[in-house]
Amino acid sequence: MDRLLTASTLLAALGSGLIAGTFFAFSAFVLGALARLPAHSGIAAMQSIIAAIKTSLFLAVFFGTAALAALLGIAAPLRWSEPGALYLLIGSLLYLNGPFGVTLLKNVPLNNKLAPMKPEGADAARYWDEFRASWGLWNHARWIGALGASASFILALVEGGAH
Repeated sequence: MDRLLTASTLLAALGSGLIAGTFFAFSAFVLGALARLPAHSGIAAMQSIIAAIKTSLFLAVFFGTAALAALLGIAAPLRWSEPGALYLLIGSLLYLNGPFGVTLLKNVPLNNKLAPMKPEGADAARYWDEFRASWGLWNHARWIGALGASASFILALVEGGAH
C-alpha cells in the first residue's frame, strides 16, 4: 500500500507540474500573443485552441491528476499520524480547488460562451476584451494552484521518505 501511495503521489506531483506549466505558458505569453492580433484573429485562434484541447493528451493529464488528488485527499486523513500526510491534503486541496475547480467553474463557462461566436461578429469583438481579462485572471489562479499542488506533493514524498 505504501508503494501505491508513493507512486500516486509522484504521478500527482508530475501531473500538477505539467498542468502548471501549461497554464503558466498561457499567462506568460499565449494570451499576450493573442491580444496582439486583431480581435477576429485572436478569437479564431482561441476557438481553435479550445477545440484542440478537447481531443488532446492534456485532458487525460488534467482529469487523471484530479482523480489522483482526490484519492490522496481521502488517504491523507487516514494516514494523519504519518509524515507527509498534511502535504498530501494541502496538495489535494490546491489542485482540486485551483486548476480543477477554477477551470470547471470559471474558464470553461467563458470558453463555452466564446466557442459558438462568429469571430468577425460585433458581439464577439465586444466580448473578446472581457474574455481575455477574466480568462487571464482565472488562469493565473490555475497555474499558481497547480504549482503549489506540485510542490506540496513533492514535500509529501520528501517528508514521507518515498518508498
